[in-house]
Amino acid sequence: MRDRLQQIWVGFTPREQRLVTMLGGVVVLLFVFLVFYFPSVAIASLEAQNEEIATVLSEIDRASDRLAQRAAEAEAAERRYDVRAPALGSFVEARATENGVTVQQVTNQPEVEEGRFRRRHVRATVPNVSLRNAVHLLTELEGSEYPIALERIHVEHFTAGNDQFNFEIGVVTFDRAGAAAAGTGPDAGVPAAPAPPRGGGLAGPPPPPP
Repeated sequence: MRDRLQQIWVGFTPREQRLVTMLGGVVVLLFVFLVFYFPSVAIASLEAQNEEIATVLSEIDRASDRLAQRAAEAEAAERRYDVRAPALGSFVEARATENGVTVQQVTNQPEVEEGRFRRRHVRATVPNVSLRNAVHLLTELEGSEYPIALERIHVEHFTAGNDQFNFEIGVVTFDRAGAAAAGTGPDAGVPAAPAPPRGGGLAGPPPPPP
């Protein structure tokens, strides 16, 4: 076989020998290139896959933190309803008196069953009140230790330059089945801490859990 190849090589002209030599060099270079190319491609692919895996794991970690935060928020929201708010009309009138405000009329709205909760709702009319006292009253209602929120605030101001306003407010609460009434239980008489504002800067209780 070797002799046969040598005879063929000798039979080539010098130009043909140079062409065959160049072709052989190209083949060798191509082989060397392929030897290094495929492992490099494989390594690059593995690195890309590792980066994707790391990204997915990072997203899972962030999602776990968000889920844990949401679970804590849901638990805190559920605890808001452990103690039922007292009669809303009397509660609003008592807080108004503490702030030097007179409630002219309180109207109880029909109670509504919403899943595990009973929704209580009152409308109160507060005439001829200064803006400062009205704001103090609204702040105390929203920051109450009970799951109470302001559902409506309607303001009338007829006389320019006069710090006397007419307010109509709607106050709502949700009673969970089995929740203790205010002023009962082992912690009766111990005021609860004011509830923090809801997400987005809104005070009062969040909507009841489903």
